[in-house]
Amino acid sequence: MHTRSWLIRALSAAWLLVTGIVIAGLAGELWLRLERRASIEASARFAEGNVFFANSKELNATNRSLWARHWFKYRPGARMEMTVGGELFRVEINSRGYRTHEFAVPKPEGLVRVVCIGASTTVAGRTNEETYPALLEATLRARHPGLPLEVLNLGVSGVTTEYWHGRLDRVLAYEPDVIVAYQAINDICWRHLPRYAEAHPWRGLAYRSLLLERLFPLPIDELEPLLMETLDTLGSIARACRESGIGYLAGSFAAPDPRRTSDAFRRHLDVNTESWTRRFPLHDYETYAAILERYNRRFVEFVHREHLNHVLVHQELSDPALFIDVCHFTPEGIERLSEVFLPAVDDLVRDTPAYRRWVESARVDADRRLLH
Repeated sequence: MHTRSWLIRALSAAWLLVTGIVIAGLAGELWLRLERRASIEASARFAEGNVFFANSKELNATNRSLWARHWFKYRPGARMEMTVGGELFRVEINSRGYRTHEFAVPKPEGLVRVVCIGASTTVAGRTNEETYPALLEATLRARHPGLPLEVLNLGVSGVTTEYWHGRLDRVLAYEPDVIVAYQAINDICWRHLPRYAEAHPWRGLAYRSLLLERLFPLPIDELEPLLMETLDTLGSIARACRESGIGYLAGSFAAPDPRRTSDAFRRHLDVNTESWTRRFPLHDYETYAAILERYNRRFVEFVHREHLNHVLVHQELSDPALFIDVCHFTPEGIERLSEVFLPAVDDLVRDTPAYRRWVESARVDADRRLLH
């Protein structure tokens, strides 16, 4: 009888414990979902007050009217223009399907050609002239007046490093002297996280619960092999460029510093992260920032080990004021991006045979003028 009484008390205690845990869990889930609703409302207010985020499809050249094949190729000759909140957004796609000026193939004799590849962070700008490759071109021309030089923006929103690896022959056919690569987020969010979700379906299911995601955060270490695939792809592109005598420059990837964001902007970043990672939902920006921090750490190790020309963009651009979301810049941020790349690109331009011939030709002309 005593044993039975003890068993009943033990079962009752266990039942109360389980019930308490369930109630606490439901309460925690409810609180997190209310917080999430507040973040969604904060993000909506941010969008209303920020003309660049509100019109990011135009700023980042993702408006549906521009595409021949969505997230793959722009429609040659496509154009759109609009003025919102006093800001002019104008996207013009050239006859080859890129948001850049027309360019000749084969390349004219003596021309130094720099090609920028990447995704929306490369193609972004209020106008074609305000993309970072166009700003880079203007600055380089001012530094080297008279030098035949152009910088082509071959950016395509939504693509990954694999896209450029698969189209490298086409890029090389444009006869670049220098290739500049800047991208990472599409690899992380649209390539690696979905593959991780396929390998760990239970985690994707569990993360439908905001509470379980908090209690059992994503193990970043498990993503490392996937992140290294992006770096291996960069290395493969770099080797192909080296074999072709082309200068190659890779940039690490920038994002707002989560320690410096305001509460309102942080909430906006949380919602924006959820949008980027909808194939494997991450509900807070800090998790994405941790993944990117791991990628950038491995990037630094990789470029030093492989002796690759590089720019540590993430160390230079982290001020939240330069961003409109987890990766895209304000117009000021785009200008700063061009400035960050400028010294390394200028060094590679000076190292090209065409530049050296131009300098020698200018020296010979100067000597002739002195003799006469």
